[in-house]
Amino acid sequence: MNDLSLNQTSSLEQSFIAARLAGLVLLALSVMTLILVNANSLLFPGSSVTTYLVVTALVSSLAVCILPIRSRLQARYAWIVSSLALLLLIYSKTLEPPMGDSAMLTSLWAQLFFLSRPIALGLAIAAGVGYLLHAFGRDARLESHSHLLSLLAGTAFLGGEIAGSYWAFIGWGRSWSWSGHFFFSALTYLLFILVFHLPKAWFANGKALALGKAAVLGFICVLMLGYRLS
Repeated sequence: MNDLSLNQTSSLEQSFIAARLAGLVLLALSVMTLILVNANSLLFPGSSVTTYLVVTALVSSLAVCILPIRSRLQARYAWIVSSLALLLLIYSKTLEPPMGDSAMLTSLWAQLFFLSRPIALGLAIAAGVGYLLHAFGRDARLESHSHLLSLLAGTAFLGGEIAGSYWAFIGWGRSWSWSGHFFFSALTYLLFILVFHLPKAWFANGKALALGKAAVLGFICVLMLGYRLS
């Protein structure tokens, strides 16, 4: 191997390490921010918008950290997701700090419900970026990673729905009815399911199918963020 090849290999490895460090730094920063939010509140503010954004950033960063970076496309993926996580953390600092919440919200089932939403959103953001990059770079590892994150996102969202239903039952004596909130939750979960059931016949090739999945996940992310921040 000549000197040029060695230099290229070394440069590539350095870019992989830098991408990995970016994910780890954002993960540590998210954890520290969440600890500070919890320490400055009377009760764990699982229902607050600040916690919603910080947990979303934390989960997105974690999704980057569990991916072994072996290519330039995967390194680019790590940088993009880490940048989005950083933007969420920065925006969370512009919001009012959460104060003590109602005693009803101290229930474990309430906390599981509220935390399931940002967990699902963080996974959806990371999966959507992965599918988008896979569509143009054709990276099988990135596709598999995005598929797993999408599955985990839908599972987290459904788990939160079950926890929330039980919380409503023990708190108010009945589970949720067809209110606007429940309709929104049902619609969001159906969209998570749609990611795995997009008919291949609708798409000309694998690239178009990956773009379709990225579009559905992107719509979910916009929907969840817009609904929570409005």
